[in-house]
Amino acid sequence: MANAKLTIGRSEYIALPKLGVQRVEAKMDTGAYRSALHYQKIAVRTLEEQEELVVTFAMGRKRTKVIFKRFSRVTVKSSTGQRTERFLITTPVQLNGHTVRTQFTLFDRSDMKYQVLLGRKFLRGRFLVDVARKRVLAQERR
Repeated sequence: MANAKLTIGRSEYIALPKLGVQRVEAKMDTGAYRSALHYQKIAVRTLEEQEELVVTFAMGRKRTKVIFKRFSRVTVKSSTGQRTERFLITTPVQLNGHTVRTQFTLFDRSDMKYQVLLGRKFLRGRFLVDVARKRVLAQERR
């Protein structure tokens, strides 16, 4: 079976190595097209006629400031039908030995339980989500 997909739970621990995050619990959001990532502070600055996106992430007890030279803006439609413009960045995600370059929209998720949502673009062709279970991969390592 060459194209076997890994079964994961509705939430799993991931790492975001370029953001300095070794472990954070992410929710699998099969209803979302793109993945979403919580930010603490965000600013656009112009250096030598080129824009940079300066983002401060605070996941767990660690705070990290990351500068993205490549980013874009996209319009996202929420589950309630509201449209908002968000920044879109790309960064690697590590999940159980798999490293996948993933696009994230940046969104203030401070009122929400999960700081990271992984959408269909990340999941498609790689993973099957068992919504009845959480942290399947963490349980398998015990």
